[in-house]
Amino acid sequence: MKQKAPQISPNKLYASLLKKKNESEQQLKIVKSPIIQGTSFINSQKNNEGQVKIDSKKPRPASAKDLKDISTVLLKKTHVRQNSKIIETKESSQNPTQSALQLLQKIKADRPDNKIGQIQTSKEILQYHQQLIQKQYQKLLDLSKQTEYHQLKQQQQQQQKQKLFKGPRSISNPDISTLQLCISKAHAKSIPGMLYTGQTKINQDSYKLIQKFGTKENDWYLQVSDGHGTNGHQVAQFVQEILPAYIEQEVLQSPYYYDRDKTITNIFKQNFQKTNEDLLNSGIDVAYSGATTVVVIAFENILYCANIGDSRAIIGRYDAKLSVVELSKDHKPDCFLEQARIIQRGGRVQAYSDEEGNPIGPARVWKLDEDVPGLAMSRSFGDYVASQVGVICDPEIIKHQLLPTDKFLVVASDGIWEFLSNEWVIETVYEFYKKGDAIGACSKLVQAAKEAWKREDEVIDDITVILAFFK
Repeated sequence: MKQKAPQISPNKLYASLLKKKNESEQQLKIVKSPIIQGTSFINSQKNNEGQVKIDSKKPRPASAKDLKDISTVLLKKTHVRQNSKIIETKESSQNPTQSALQLLQKIKADRPDNKIGQIQTSKEILQYHQQLIQKQYQKLLDLSKQTEYHQLKQQQQQQQKQKLFKGPRSISNPDISTLQLCISKAHAKSIPGMLYTGQTKINQDSYKLIQKFGTKENDWYLQVSDGHGTNGHQVAQFVQEILPAYIEQEVLQSPYYYDRDKTITNIFKQNFQKTNEDLLNSGIDVAYSGATTVVVIAFENILYCANIGDSRAIIGRYDAKLSVVELSKDHKPDCFLEQARIIQRGGRVQAYSDEEGNPIGPARVWKLDEDVPGLAMSRSFGDYVASQVGVICDPEIIKHQLLPTDKFLVVASDGIWEFLSNEWVIETVYEFYKKGDAIGACSKLVQAAKEAWKREDEVIDDITVILAFFK
């Protein structure tokens, strides 16, 4: 009887086949990539049938000669792939720099988009760097020229600024300086007018010109008062003596440095009113007499102008051409705000009229039910009757900061302004300003105004002018 073959379970059969498969795969890996193991030396040889026979039982190399032979075999059979190019490791190890250069040349030559481009030679590289250095040098040279230009321009601006600015800078803001502009010289002239009979009349104009007003050398006080009425000359003289003294006393006593504008404004208003009250109590008959007044105080480069009436102050400015800067406004009864105040207080504004009712001359202030006082201005000192119907002595105040283009100041009574325009005055004075002749300029204006009165009217008004040149 035949013996039955021993039965093998499927699990054992599968495990046995899997083990044989793993052993065969391991042998194939060893054949493809011979390496030196850390524990044993593996040598591979081919038998007669061409199969690889692995001897893992051979001991480690006993000498350096055996190790050298093994390294030679490995170097010849081992390859390195770099940038898709095969390089023999032994040959590369002999001259790595030359080998790397050859590799780069091959890669560069094989690129389809750059067949012509080649690795630059040292001469080409040197030439390129020389050109680059030349460009950088040119940029630096241009930058240096621009820097020198800007430095020169800044120096010129600084020199110009030093001419215009002086003094210590503000503690709170060190960039703020004070303009070095002020009145360098001033002169005044006044002549009496003429009656229709040809006789010289009493000069009802008066003026005040004070240098070093207060405590500083470059602070000036300029005032022109124009009297009118029977006692107009007394009123003008009274204002010329009292008003400057009041203002100077207040200026010296007031710490206006923190808010100069407000302080000066209050000083003007309070002392104009105080002067008028003193005038009413002075014993001078001011029922139909009074005086207009314009005052200019120069605190170095800052001017404050206070005005009542029709005397006037202007500045001649030259900036490519001559122009006028008005520091005051004439207070005429027919000005809208002035007329509104007069009407509100029970007065009326109307010019003289002929037999046919046509207006003659300027607008005047009258009482509503009487043809008095007939005053041709809406603000003045004195003039008690007119003050009952809206004529006041509150000054209109204007502040002006001098500019380098401001050349001179003209303060004058209406004897100058009646027939001479602002533009004609500054054109005439500017010719004398260029020569520094303030005296000649005053004489010229007074003479021109006198001749204009002779041509235009039967009488000549009193003429007074003050000129101040800026530096």
